[in-house]
Formats: sequence, structure tokens, C-alpha cells
Amino acid sequence: QIPLSRGEALRLASPRLASPRVAMPQMWEIVGGADKGGILVRDGQDLKSHALEERLSTGAEVEETGQAGDRLKYRLKSGSGPPEGWISIRISGKELALPKPSGEVAAPAATVGAGEGG
Repeated sequence: QIPLSRGEALRLASPRLASPRVAMPQMWEIVGGADKGGILVRDGQDLKSHALEERLSTGAEVEETGQAGDRLKYRLKSGSGPPEGWISIRISGKELALPKPSGEVAAPAATVGAGEGG
């Protein structure tokens, strides 16, 4: 028999550890734009692409669907603003959006209970 490493033995002993892990999408919180009613959203990655009329609200939570440098493609999960688009995560050293720690996912509005959310 071939000796197993401790990690291999644990993985084989626990079905939960043996199952493949599915990466959760990165969630972001919008922290900029409080003085302007939210942050600017564009319909494309390029900074010269069409700016949408509606802004993404400060405090909104978005799911990352793509990223290119300091540009983030998102899907809105909570808060107000366009349902999807491209935003800058920082401008001139000022953070506009911050990644949320893993495991902190916004609850859909329909499932928030009476005692949750403040």
C-alpha cells in the first residue's frame, strides 16, 4: 500500500471535503459617489463608452461578471441602479467599490426576514 498524506486521508474520510468546491462569484460593495447620488455606469468597458443615465447607488452590492484592470463588469444584487454595466473601482486613488469578504452575499430582497437588515 502507498501511504497517504494527512490531507489525502482527511479528504477520503470526509465526503464533504472530497466534493469539488465551486467558487462563489466575487461580490463588491459600492462605497463611492455619496456626494453625487452614486457612481457612473457605462455600457462598455472603455472609459469613452456610453454613460448610462442612472447611477449605481452608494451601498449597492454587485456581483462581478468580468474585470479589466480597474474596470469592473457587474450584475446588480441589491441597491438601486442599472441592472448591469461597467464601473471604475477606483478613480485618482479614491476607492469607488470594495470587494466583500468571501461568504458575505447579499440576501435577495424577497427573502429578507422581519428581524434582518437593521
